[in-house]
Amino acid sequence: MSNKIIDEHTEEKIKDYLSEEKVKESHSAVSDNFGVEKNAVKTKNKKILFLVLFFVILAVIFSFSELRNKGKQSFDESRVSIVLEAPGIISSGNDAIFELRYKNETNVNLQKAKISFFVPKEFVFISSDKEAKVEETVITWNIDDIPAGASGSIKIFGKVYGTVGKEFDFNSKIVYYPDNFNYEFESSDSLSRTKVKIFSVPFELSVNLPEETMSGEQIELVLEFENKSELDFKTVGLELQFNQDFNLNASDPEPKKKEENLIVFQFENVKSKYKNKIVIQGSYENEQSEKKEIRIRLNAAMEGQETFDYIDSSKIIQVNEIPIEVKQFINGSEEYIAFQGEQLEYIIKFKNKGSSEIKGLVVKSKIEGEVDLESLEVSNGSYDKSSNIITWSAFNVPKLASFKPSDEGEVAFKIKIKDSIEVKKSDNKNYVINNNVKISNFNFSSESVNVEKTIVNSDNSVKLSALLFIRSKGYFNDDGRIKNAGAIPPEVDKETTYLIHWYLSSLLNDMKNLKISTILPEGVNWTGNYIKSDGKVSLGNEANGTITPLDEEEILIESIDTQVESDLLIADVNSEDVDEEEIIVEDFYYNTKTREIIWEIPVLGANTGIVSPAKEVVFQIRISPQESDIGNVIVLMSDVKAVGFDKFTQKEIITIESELTTELPDDYSIGIDEGAVVANSEKEEN
Repeated sequence: MSNKIIDEHTEEKIKDYLSEEKVKESHSAVSDNFGVEKNAVKTKNKKILFLVLFFVILAVIFSFSELRNKGKQSFDESRVSIVLEAPGIISSGNDAIFELRYKNETNVNLQKAKISFFVPKEFVFISSDKEAKVEETVITWNIDDIPAGASGSIKIFGKVYGTVGKEFDFNSKIVYYPDNFNYEFESSDSLSRTKVKIFSVPFELSVNLPEETMSGEQIELVLEFENKSELDFKTVGLELQFNQDFNLNASDPEPKKKEENLIVFQFENVKSKYKNKIVIQGSYENEQSEKKEIRIRLNAAMEGQETFDYIDSSKIIQVNEIPIEVKQFINGSEEYIAFQGEQLEYIIKFKNKGSSEIKGLVVKSKIEGEVDLESLEVSNGSYDKSSNIITWSAFNVPKLASFKPSDEGEVAFKIKIKDSIEVKKSDNKNYVINNNVKISNFNFSSESVNVEKTIVNSDNSVKLSALLFIRSKGYFNDDGRIKNAGAIPPEVDKETTYLIHWYLSSLLNDMKNLKISTILPEGVNWTGNYIKSDGKVSLGNEANGTITPLDEEEILIESIDTQVESDLLIADVNSEDVDEEEIIVEDFYYNTKTREIIWEIPVLGANTGIVSPAKEVVFQIRISPQESDIGNVIVLMSDVKAVGFDKFTQKEIITIESELTTELPDDYSIGIDEGAVVANSEKEEN
């Protein structure tokens, strides 16, 4: 019993002890964490404050929204309307009237009302019955107040420009503030917008173009337009957009602008009822058959207005691959340059490069130009004088009846260029002989009607070369501008002087960079007396009118000294578009080292010496015969060589005049036997 009591007391004490220890630990922990808990409380308070503010703001927004919705519910904006009335179709450029009708069917006055009219850029504003503000494609009117139940309208006058069938969108809206509201309302619905369509334009345009063509075949495109309105236009433009493989060969009139695949024409001051026509010739170069589009736009501008499009259309042409390849050879060459009086041999070769057989081939050739038709020789063909056409068919060339893939054939004829081409003025130049070859095939319909279909056209032009003439004449007795002296016939050991005339002429084409030269034989010398082509007489000693070329060492020094000057000259020449012939001046001189007499001419016009006087220079030479010359004539001048560049054929022309002797065939005062050297008369007397 006592033990039990002791144990119970002991347990109570232990419990009391443990309780005191826990209290102490608890006090210690509280003391240690007091600062942390204090900070946590502050943070928690801030979060609570933020949440309170957030919910207050939400409540305000919600209340405001509710008030606004209630306000809207109390104001019926559908009863404020704007209606746009416009013509459904109009004529491009003609006056058009638009009307904006607005109405306030509410019980509330509308303040600060503003109407906006949205137009396309093709619309030109003229006026309205209320003062408007125009900013590019937006026109606005400030209406101010619209009382409850009130309505009004605005009339707008303008023009719309566009192509036939084009539609334009027009829109409008009205914005305003109802009484007792501080925010803006807007009214716009299906009645406030409409479409306007162009049904006519002031111009009429017709385009005439073949439906199909062959690659390389020349086609003709004809455009005719008319200003059928009562309006006058400052400018009218026509733009033609081609595929890049179209080649423009000719145009009447000439286009204002021509790019790779764009041709632009422009006409000024186009009055009412004005008509005009454009003719374009060209061809397509196509490796395979395909359709090609030609887009045509007509635009115009009235005085003080910008340019608008009126017509935008397109045409399609079928371009077919050429199944027949044709080549023309003239005297063995595809590019031949001929001379007056020359015979031309034409060989026309053709090949079926397609994959199908072609039946009933006919080859026709028409040659035009300065040819002698009486000299025509046709091989296995026929010639029609009335049409000037040579024809080959299966009747005389059996192979043409059926021309299979890869088959080749040829036909030929000869013709002579005229011996004399009539030239009446300097513009009679740049002659060509043109031969057109057309290969067709004939199909037979059920009615047995021949239908000729052209497969290929081939043109070849032979340019006629210029002719250059240099004539040398010698005189003892001349016109007196420069006097000669000495013995006639020439005597041994006595000096005799002669005047030599060079006459330069040309035929058919302009020439440039001409050089006429001769080398004086030994024993013949330059006197220094001469007359240039301008008629100016120059008298002097043997040094007059001469040049002495520099030696190689002198040339090197001279080139160093003049390098800067030359560079500046070249730069100056390159900076301007100057022809070479404008840089070189005509010159006449004697080269003392080579013993050459040289005449340089920058330009020689076509038909000089034919329709205008020949160019002429005169110079004096002297001889002093030796004993070995007795009984012989003396060569005063070796062959004269004339070289020039044909500007039309882009080829060099060379002509040579034979030597000239003391016989002087052009000086009729000299007898037949007075050209040969005789003995010194003074020595014989002694």
